[in-house]
Amino acid sequence: MNEKTIEPEPIKRSRPRGTGSLYLAAGSSVWWIKYYRNGRAYRESARTAHRRKAEKFLQRRLAEVSTGNFMGPQIERIRVSELADDLIRDYRINGRKSLDWAERRWTLHLKPFFGELRAAQVGSELIARYVDERQTDKAGNATINRELAFLKRAYHLGYRATPPKVYRVPAFPALTEDNVRKGFLKDEEYDKLAAECAREGLWLRALLAVAYNFGWRKSELLSLRVRQVDLLARTIRLEVGETKNDEGRTVVMTDEVYTLLAACVAYKEPDNYVFTRENGERIRDFRTTWRCVRSRWRY
Repeated sequence: MNEKTIEPEPIKRSRPRGTGSLYLAAGSSVWWIKYYRNGRAYRESARTAHRRKAEKFLQRRLAEVSTGNFMGPQIERIRVSELADDLIRDYRINGRKSLDWAERRWTLHLKPFFGELRAAQVGSELIARYVDERQTDKAGNATINRELAFLKRAYHLGYRATPPKVYRVPAFPALTEDNVRKGFLKDEEYDKLAAECAREGLWLRALLAVAYNFGWRKSELLSLRVRQVDLLARTIRLEVGETKNDEGRTVVMTDEVYTLLAACVAYKEPDNYVFTRENGERIRDFRTTWRCVRSRWRY
């Protein structure tokens, strides 16, 4: 009796675990790849009908996963213009005073250079090229720093988004700025200037004292309201969002500032402005008055 020979079934060999896989979609000659990151499966087209090219694409994705440089197909398609639009929307929602400036900087300078680039493409070399181009156009380092700060904030906003729109924030340089404020007054020069300001009214004399002692900007001074002046604690408080960097600030008044501001806020309501003319009109601009004062004063 002849024994029937039973052939062993062929062993199906698969790719080693962690090396992903290749497959062809039904009715298509284009290869697709499948791989995992943190337990999540990713599938994407290799955009080629050649298996060897698809293998290389898969190996590149696996290398990104293993080195922590993986961003994913969706994030790779995000453009810088989308990050900028998100930041401008955030400025608008939060009522930032720098909204108009940000829109102009983006439209005039940043968008023509970065707008159509994918966010993942931007690195140190591209940023250096932008700086070089702006300096060639005679833009000051302070201006360029502000523009790069806008772009950096856009990346940070995208990084904190849910889900994230970028997985890394490029390194942005901080250029040396040489526009430090100059021309500090000596005590005797300040006294002469203060006397000239007093001739124009209490408001200008007090305005000079606060600016001289604390170095505040004109917009911060002219928007100051009575409720921000605490005579009992002898402090002045700038609220969050009222300063250039949007951070709150509290200072202790000097004797001079205390005396002048006490007179400025007398008989006013909490929402009234501190610096007003004798008729109660808010001070909005004093360039003409300041020119008159400067014409009478020499230092």
